[in-house]
Amino acid sequence: MDTHYSQVSVVKNAANLEELDVYLSSLHENTAVSLANGRNVMAGYTRGWGLEFGDLRNLIKNDPVYLESFELARGRSLLTESKLMNIFLIMKYGAAHLVGDIVECGSYRGGGAVFMANVARRLGINATIYALDTFSGMPPTDRVLDLHFAGNFDDASYEDVVNYIAETGLTNIKIIKGLFQDTLPTLLRDISALSAVHIDCDIYSAVSYCIRTIQPKLHPEGGYIVFDDPLQGSCLGALQAVEEWSHEGRLHAEQAYPHLVYRFPPLTWTGRGGAS
Repeated sequence: MDTHYSQVSVVKNAANLEELDVYLSSLHENTAVSLANGRNVMAGYTRGWGLEFGDLRNLIKNDPVYLESFELARGRSLLTESKLMNIFLIMKYGAAHLVGDIVECGSYRGGGAVFMANVARRLGINATIYALDTFSGMPPTDRVLDLHFAGNFDDASYEDVVNYIAETGLTNIKIIKGLFQDTLPTLLRDISALSAVHIDCDIYSAVSYCIRTIQPKLHPEGGYIVFDDPLQGSCLGALQAVEEWSHEGRLHAEQAYPHLVYRFPPLTWTGRGGAS
């Protein structure tokens, strides 16, 4: 009997990067058997199972674009390597057909944004990466919902991030300093569509504000919403924000490891090999 497992496990048979590209590209296609409840289940299993239980980690480590991007982010991000690999997979295979920019809410010392910008540059993706943060630590938090508190991550520096990006030579990344409620509305007015958003801001109020503000700008063919924090033991506030948002829209996650990933608008089968 054919199962999702029998299909996603084919990535283990890849003898080289060319074969891996073929497998991963096909497993990210929107087909009648892959779409369910507004998400591409096959793509979610490919990334999630492949990174957690399969051999996808070792295969990706042979990709020169990933390796170069990882080295640029080294020491400047709190993201695990599995999460960087997942972002790489989403950019290269999942969002490959989605024309739009990428916003990161919560950039700390710029490692994640630099990683994404270099992946985009090397893959020829025409997108600007917008990195948003106070770059001076967290604002006040909810004392009931959040474990984090004001001032956490205050070892970040706006000037340091700007200088590092200049050193990399990346021109497809913009750093935006300030509270999200002060910077996002103005930024989004000038963006036509977002292929993906990476929300990494740990606390209830920030996660809730960012996803609700960004949602209308997601690509109409199903932009990627990558939540870094909701499954972390220190971020129940972030999880509650996602639960409330997803329950209101009756949305289902496409992936649960190493990120919680959603698609918006939800995918629908058109019978043409794509989504509308």
